[in-house]
Order: sequence, then C-alpha cells, then structure tokens
Amino acid sequence: MLPLISLSVPVYGTEGSLPVLLDSVLAQAPLPISNGGQNRSLRISLKNSLFGHSHVADAKAGHLPVEVIIVNDGSPAGGSLPTILKPYKKKFKAAGIPLILLEHSKNLGLVEARRTAVQAASSTYLCFADSDDTLPPDALLHLYNGLLTSGNGSLADAADIIHGKAEYKTDFSDEDTSLYKEASLAEMEEKIKKVHTGLLEGAELLNSFLLKRELSSFLWAKLFRTEAVKAAFADIPHTFCTMGEDFLIYFFILLHARSYFGIEDIVYNYHIGTGISSNQEIKDLARWERACTAASVFAVIFSYLEERPLSAPNAEKLTAALQNRCKTALLQNLRHLKRVIPSLRDEAYTLLCDYWGEEYVNAAKKASLLS
Repeated sequence: MLPLISLSVPVYGTEGSLPVLLDSVLAQAPLPISNGGQNRSLRISLKNSLFGHSHVADAKAGHLPVEVIIVNDGSPAGGSLPTILKPYKKKFKAAGIPLILLEHSKNLGLVEARRTAVQAASSTYLCFADSDDTLPPDALLHLYNGLLTSGNGSLADAADIIHGKAEYKTDFSDEDTSLYKEASLAEMEEKIKKVHTGLLEGAELLNSFLLKRELSSFLWAKLFRTEAVKAAFADIPHTFCTMGEDFLIYFFILLHARSYFGIEDIVYNYHIGTGISSNQEIKDLARWERACTAASVFAVIFSYLEERPLSAPNAEKLTAALQNRCKTALLQNLRHLKRVIPSLRDEAYTLLCDYWGEEYVNAAKKASLLS
C-alpha cells in the first residue's frame, strides 16, 4: 500500500538536530485510515456530514500512512547520518513508516534537495520540514482533517494545498538572547501564523499570496497534492539557492494548484536560532554567499515570466508585487551585510553585487535612503 503523505527533510549541517524531528514524527497521532484504505475515514466524514458536523475524523484505531524522505545535501558531516538513523530504522519499521535516505555527492542547495525528495515521493500528498524543526503531535492529523473538510469528506475532491499555522520555539543560547528583539519575534510570529482560513480557488491563490499578502511563503506547515509540486519543479530550472527558496517553490506551486484550504490549527514548530536567517554574526564568506542566493529566486521567476507571462486580468499588479518582493529581499541582504565581520565586509559587498547586479544594488540603496 502506497503512503498517503511523504515528508521531505533536507539536511545540511543539521545532523545533530535530526533525532528530535524524527521523534516528533514517531509521536504523531495516527490517521483514521484502515490498512485496507481510506474507507473508514470517509465513512466517519459522511456520517458527520449527515448529522451537521464538520468533516473531522478522530484518530482512533488508525495508523500513520507516511514515508519520510531525508536528503543529505552534501553535508560536511553527512557521513554520520547512517549511524544517526540506524536506531530509527527499527523504530520506523515497527511503526510501518518507510525511512528513506537519499544523498547528493556535493552541496546543491535547498531547491535541489527538495527536488530530489519530491521526485522520490510515492504518495498522493507531500509536506516539507526542516531538519532542525519539529511537528506537534497532532500536526498530520490536523492536516488530514483539513483535506477531508475541504473535500466535503472526499480526498479525491480535497484542496491541492492545506495550510495550517506554526508557532516558534526559541533555541538560542542565553548569550545570544540580546540578538533577538521582542519586536522581531512578534513579527516572526505574525508571519508564521499568516493563514487564509477557508477555501481559495483559481486566481484567488496568487491574489491572496502576492496582493493581499495573507499567506505565508514558508513551505512547512502545509500539505500539498504531490502532482502539483512535481509540476512546479518541472518548471523550475536547476538552481543553487539556500535563501528565499521557499518563496520560489511556493510561487510555482501556486501556478499549478487549483485550490487552497486554510485551517486554524498549529501544525508546525519553527525553532529559531540557527541558519543564515538567524541574527548571528557572519564570520565567513561561504555563509554570506548562501544568503546572496536569494537573488537567484527572482532571476528564475522573472526569466520564467518573460517566456510565459501571467494571464490573469491583474497580471500587471501581480508582476509589480513580485518586483516589490524582489526589492525587499535585496534590502534584507543589505541589512544582513551589517552582520558580516568588518574584515570581510568589502568582499561581502562585492559578492552581493555579483549576485544582484551593482546597478540594481545602488538603485535600491538610493531608494531606501529616500523613503
């Protein structure tokens, strides 16, 4: 029996935190699907429908029809993954959950790590998790119930995207606490809980994402119909990108998705304090260059739109919104530049201009000073 959900987990330098994520997968509430298929959940849903209840299934007598696909993206310490995963192989096998390890011979970036997992997925639905985050115990159950509700009890008629809320966990040390201001944490909380509750269809998806800005661009905390994600990746050229890659992938998914359904439940734990997006000092150019790859996101999008312009009646507004997002990403890079140690800042600025174009960088700096 094929799994209902594939969980994609890229790994680069985060091997040490992977066990906590895997433990959270093993702790998931079962989905109310019998080993013979999805009939039981549908019977529950139809019964609830007849008596005026929402299409929500309980987790009794179910199992977890999930596969976990871990992609070692050429991580320097990736050789430790087989040892880390060895005890989990037995636990996952006992739970009936395939645990798959795929490996890149070199670091290809998050877009390609996610592509590798998507291509390997054998499920109807797919979700993404970062290896240094975790899932609340009812995360998959809430997303599954969202599917049922969106499809009036039928998975075949369910939305292509189910989107829940996330909450943040602070993992930074006491000495780094001063780097995280309450205002920035409040802003992050607002972003990760940005969900349009209910149904969106067709052109409403891009409007809600780009114009109304009521959808978060994070890939996690969402469940996607796998065929829509695979269609999206077919349009994304091979790209090294480790900053803003979620925005890139989500934009292309929205081009292929027919419907979206937002729920109020918390389905993801985002752990703050690691990675380039943290507020830590940047001490090497390799780490800084990974931040600059945000430019690749918009290079890919605008190149695609040159060949296949948006056909929506408000295409000009949507394109202008993308241009504003592009400028915002560059300004974020310029703010991050201040975190590069002084001895490397000149070289870091040169790298920034190599990625974004010196003329565009200067224009953005000038505009920000005037605003």
